[in-house]
Amino acid sequence: MASVGNVLKRFGSGALETLKRLRYAFYILIHPFDGFFDLKNDPKRRTLPGAIVLLIFYALTHIIRRQTLGYLFTDPYEQLHLNLMYELMVAILPFILWSVANWCFSSLMDGDGKLSDIFMGTCFATLPMSICNLIQIPLSHFLTTAEQGVFTAIGSLGMVLAYAYVFLSMMIVHQYSVKKGVGTTILTILGMAVIAFIVVLIFFLLQQMMSFVLSLGTEIIFRLNE
Repeated sequence: MASVGNVLKRFGSGALETLKRLRYAFYILIHPFDGFFDLKNDPKRRTLPGAIVLLIFYALTHIIRRQTLGYLFTDPYEQLHLNLMYELMVAILPFILWSVANWCFSSLMDGDGKLSDIFMGTCFATLPMSICNLIQIPLSHFLTTAEQGVFTAIGSLGMVLAYAYVFLSMMIVHQYSVKKGVGTTILTILGMAVIAFIVVLIFFLLQQMMSFVLSLGTEIIFRLNE
């Protein structure tokens, strides 16, 4: 019992420390250059669990937004037939692919950042989209069709800020110039497409293999029962 109590105590203190460090994400919103630099170099700011929490938080706001928007700003049929697993993958996978692809290319281009540095910076950069998602949800129930531009502008602002922060984070983590950062970004996007293609290809091949094994097993059982 004492060991369980110690584990729970450590978990509680760790969760509290993670929540304290998550407040730094709001500092990054206002001071992105200093914020991302300290996130990489200051041990008191680094928090991989916090980065995962922020990414999950974005995915949740994305799903809640898709399900609860006002009828003027969404398709009711899509809301009724929403695939939660698909929406979760759409929200999370691009940032994971970005982190992996950027780490692969930055390793070849004298980048200073580790995979954990890239992933943390990328996850912290999603906060603007999470905030704008939460703002859009109640507004969609009050705005009219004539005010749709306000709704669209809020969503666009969140995306622009998030992608800009991802770019700044990558530059600061690897200590790149703007020119080198743009070049690495282009290569990273191409790398994301290649990785996605390979993953889909492997999934397709595994699916075909499983189908073949099941068909073969069914045929063997049928022959044995003749």
